[in-house]
Amino acid sequence: MSEISPYSGGLDRDARRAGKSISRSRSFSQVRMAKVDDETDVAMVKVDALTSTTGSAMSGIVRVAQAQRQLEQLAPEAAGRLAFLADSHSLAMGDILQDLRRDLRRK
Repeated sequence: MSEISPYSGGLDRDARRAGKSISRSRSFSQVRMAKVDDETDVAMVKVDALTSTTGSAMSGIVRVAQAQRQLEQLAPEAAGRLAFLADSHSLAMGDILQDLRRDLRRK
């Protein structure tokens, strides 16, 4: 019976270190994956916002072009002025979209 060694109480030091290292690595990976998921969600929202805004701007340009055409039929002598206003509107839509793109890049 003298060959029985006393219970040393648990895992050895190397096994504990390995377990902690694996646990830290898994936690780090989970944090990285959560960050990627969050960035993906943000990118998708940005795409949706820009797409919606671009569609709205295009619809506005079409409405102005239709109004321009109708008004030119009523007063052909105002065609140049109406074209100026329609072009100004189109440029303003482009400026607004550029501002949005710049703002979305910053966020």
